Amino acid sequence: MNFKDWENEKDTLHLLSQILGKYKLEASYQEPQWSHVTLNIDVQGFSTGMLSYETHTFSLNVNLIQHHIEVVVDQNVHDITLKNGRTIQYYYNEIEKLLNQSDIHLKINTLPQEVANPIPFENDTEHHHYDDKIAKKALALMKFAYHAEANFVNGLRVRKSKPGLFWGTFDISCMIVKDQPAPFEDDSKVIERAAFDEEMIEFGFWFGDDQFEGPTFFVLPYPFADQPFDTDDRFPKDSYFDKQLMEYLIEYQQHHDIDTITQFFKASYLKFADFLNWNNVDYVFSPLKMKPNHLNNR
Repeated sequence: MNFKDWENEKDTLHLLSQILGKYKLEASYQEPQWSHVTLNIDVQGFSTGMLSYETHTFSLNVNLIQHHIEVVVDQNVHDITLKNGRTIQYYYNEIEKLLNQSDIHLKINTLPQEVANPIPFENDTEHHHYDDKIAKKALALMKFAYHAEANFVNGLRVRKSKPGLFWGTFDISCMIVKDQPAPFEDDSKVIERAAFDEEMIEFGFWFGDDQFEGPTFFVLPYPFADQPFDTDDRFPKDSYFDKQLMEYLIEYQQHHDIDTITQFFKASYLKFADFLNWNNVDYVFSPLKMKPNHLNNR
């Protein structure tokens, strides 16, 4: 999908993910690199997974097939219908009301993060766009990104963060992390100082923006690249290194399949692992000692 064709709908979904993410931030066990706050991609949309508050367990789920938000508290399920014209203010107030009625009284920071011109959820009447068909297309892209990243990273013998939806930037990413401290240079930046405090390589996907008209996959090293890199014959066609972003990119096209993206991730990983002087890279790809299932026979 071209970014400009669904920018309003994307912004509304992004802010819905931020509402879910803010609750997950307050009610999930903490992990390095903010891995505990990513949202799960599932068959129907995206979800917080199980959260905890005192004696209660709960979850918040955005269902892009049946077009509603599910608020699940203990053994009770409540639905809030997603439809065009309903505002972020409305969705936030309904979620908060249902949680409070169930004795979940979590206070969250209602100001969106990492977006231009943020409006507190309780005041946001500007974002109210929803389209059933667009929502399903967005979900299909989320699933493709999830499967491409999981196909690459899950079987690797390495410390990793599996694919999840980072709601601040609204991208789907996974990481390979090295047990090597690398503190972020500006400790006053709350997000960055926790996200970037060890050497790592991030593999991700975003839906497009003003610079990229459609969905794009990327690979980013930390410490950040300080030199340009080439693309050799290990890379799939259409891959390139962006000298402004200092990342490897491949802009998604209809002919790209999961194996194409996996090839892109692996080639980028090998380049950046060499740049970071990581050792034992061959071991990372050692086969698992178990009978392959149908996903491993790709």
